[in-house]
Amino acid sequence: MAQTPSAGDMAGEDELSQLEAERGRLLSMIAYHNGPFYPMRSRSLRPASPEDQAPEWFTAAGIAIVCGIGILMVAGFFAGQVPASYVLFVVVGLPLLAYIFSRRITMFGMTFRAGEVLALGSEQIAGEPETLKRLADCEARIAKLKEGRSS
Repeated sequence: MAQTPSAGDMAGEDELSQLEAERGRLLSMIAYHNGPFYPMRSRSLRPASPEDQAPEWFTAAGIAIVCGIGILMVAGFFAGQVPASYVLFVVVGLPLLAYIFSRRITMFGMTFRAGEVLALGSEQIAGEPETLKRLADCEARIAKLKEGRSS
């Protein structure tokens, strides 16, 4: 005569299947965020390769443009066309904002860069620590259930 599973075994099987489904969802979410849909994120996880770096001419052109704008601002300032407040903002304000936005801060127990509030760039996807913790808890519970079932 075939054995009928007890209610405890059925509940354990149901919980195990739910945990495995949750683990699958979490793994697919992590894989999605580490994939090509987030190019800045996936680029930061790989070591820099020659094709990821800007060509030398592009870097030189960028420096020339910034220097050109600076020279035009100084010339405009001395000609009386550009107010001193604009020059002060560009020379002091923008570098100060860049420094502030690159600082790490902790708020409500979460650590992030100040610029991430404005979505200026992020090394870490929002909610990633919580997702990784949920995945670890889920895998620990699965291992515990499988260990209890095999005993």
